[in-house]
Formats: sequence, C-alpha cells, structure tokens
Amino acid sequence: MSSVEQICVIQLPKEVDVFHYHRMQYSSVLHQGQRSKILLARSKIIPDKKFAVKQMPLLSDEDRDRFSREMWLMKLASDIRGVVTLLSRPVFCGPTGYLIMPFYDKRDLLSRTGKLSHDNWMKVFVRAAVSLRSLHKKNIYHQNLRPENILLSTRDVAFISDFGAARLLFEGCDKVDTWTAAPGFRGPEADKEDGQLCPFQLDTYSLAVSMWQVLSGLCPVKNKPLDHLDNIPPQYAALLRNLLLPDPDMRWTLDKFLTEALELHPDLSCFL
Repeated sequence: MSSVEQICVIQLPKEVDVFHYHRMQYSSVLHQGQRSKILLARSKIIPDKKFAVKQMPLLSDEDRDRFSREMWLMKLASDIRGVVTLLSRPVFCGPTGYLIMPFYDKRDLLSRTGKLSHDNWMKVFVRAAVSLRSLHKKNIYHQNLRPENILLSTRDVAFISDFGAARLLFEGCDKVDTWTAAPGFRGPEADKEDGQLCPFQLDTYSLAVSMWQVLSGLCPVKNKPLDHLDNIPPQYAALLRNLLLPDPDMRWTLDKFLTEALELHPDLSCFL
C-alpha cells in the first residue's frame, strides 16, 4: 500500500473535531511516541466506555505510507483473537490520521512487571504466543514486541498492539535483511552483518524477552536475560532459556514452546 487514499477511510475536513464526530470526549494523553500519540477518549453516550485513539501527523510520504500500512495490517489481522482491532474505519482529518481502538483497563504488561502471579503470567504468555503464531501464519511479523505493546484486559487477557513497525513478508520469502526492534529486544542475529534473518524467530525472541522482563522485574537493556534466570521458577526458566537461545536455528519455535507449555499446564489448551 503506497498511500492512505488506497484504503477506505473516513475523510473529514480539517476544521471538523474527530472526537465530536465519533461522539467521544477527549480525556488525556496515554502515551507520547516519536511519531504518534495515544489519546484516551470517553463515550458521550455510554459514560463508562473508553477508547484509545492513535493520532499520527501525516506530513510526508513516509508518514502516509506508515499510517496506510499500519491500518491495512490491522485490518488483515482483525480475525485473530488477542490482537487489538479497529473500532471504526480509520479517520483522515486534514494532515492527521486517527485509529480508534479499544481501551484496556490494565494498560500494558510493563505496568504489571513483577506483579503477575506465575499462573497468570503463564496464561498471558501462552495467549500472546498463540496470537503471534496466528500473525505469522498470515506472514505478518510485528518487529516491535515489548511489554508496552502487549495490553491486558481486566481479566489479564493479552492483546498485541502497535503495528507501526509491522510488515507483511512477501509471498515465497522467508527471510528479511533488516530488523528494527528496540535495544534489549533484538535477537542477537539481528546485529550480524551477513543479513538474512528469520523475522518469525526474531519476533519469538522479542516475546520471550518481554515475558522474562515481566517475570523477573529486570530491564533487558541493562541485564542479559540468559544471565538472570536463577530467581525464576525452574520450569519457567527452562522455557525461557530455550526461547532466548542466541542461535535462531536452535531457538524454539512458537509451536515448540506451546507444546512444552501445555505439558506443564494442560488446562491452557483451551487457548489454542
């Protein structure tokens, strides 16, 4: 997709208020990113109903392509459980794009670091892995999995969010030559010069680091996950150790992880 005009959007005049148009009231800024903001809005019709609204300036062709790609991939992934969905058609208002999404009361995994019980941690891990595997089956790789991009409902159900860096792997391809994941969440192979990387194994590594951070309470930028597994219950440390292997050919796939996880917790088979 090369421009927002190629995707069905709500096109509003610059002077129209997006929140008023959708019968919402702006509340606050939830997150300020480099290229966009996530805003909290409340319904004017149902007072307790909240929304997360991604606001992104579209000042360049790069901005418009990024916005176009993100909403296109979210639409492509809309039938996957555990992926944040759009609640309306994307809005194009003047030089700004808006994506309207559900608001999740427990915010993101980062706010739950060190606080989840082991049982809930395992449920979140398995559900996120199932959702990520479904994305990969559609040839979508996320490229920015971090605790901040895994949201939790009131029942600790995980939802993968933020598709700003996501891409669709071309048909017939199984490798990429660049990787943009944040420091600490990048698989070691991403920093080698020879290039040809499996994006699905890199996503798997990022998910494992995210879950390690939530369980350990440590920062992966300052601590190497494989060096800090001693304080984690052995059965979970074994899972993480195999998902964090530096060699992507030796690293467990999501299928292997889910098989081993269900050996530990057969009751989680209902999430598959």
